[in-house]
Amino acid sequence: MRQLFEIYDDLRSYGMCRNQADFSRDWLGRSECYLSYLRSTGAKPSLASLGFLAKKLKEEVEYVKAAEERVFYRKLRAVYVSAQTLFNASYEMKYVPPYYWVTAA
Repeated sequence: MRQLFEIYDDLRSYGMCRNQADFSRDWLGRSECYLSYLRSTGAKPSLASLGFLAKKLKEEVEYVKAAEERVFYRKLRAVYVSAQTLFNASYEMKYVPPYYWVTAA
């Protein structure tokens, strides 16, 4: 899940998490070693974790938009779109027959 690790890198560079443990706990709603586990095993993140991430990012994007911080809003919104697309694709692959897939590859 390269895209998830890129989201982590972006949030860390924006100062929104300090390390993988913070990201796992605060942004994925899991234990502090969850991202390390995903990285070391190559396992896919749970659908619940991806949904939690997308929901939290959406809330942050709305907050930043209301604060009228345009440059940061654009950057954070791009991260949110990545997270939402990752969630949608994972959901489709799990629950939608392949001939109806829109975002899953």
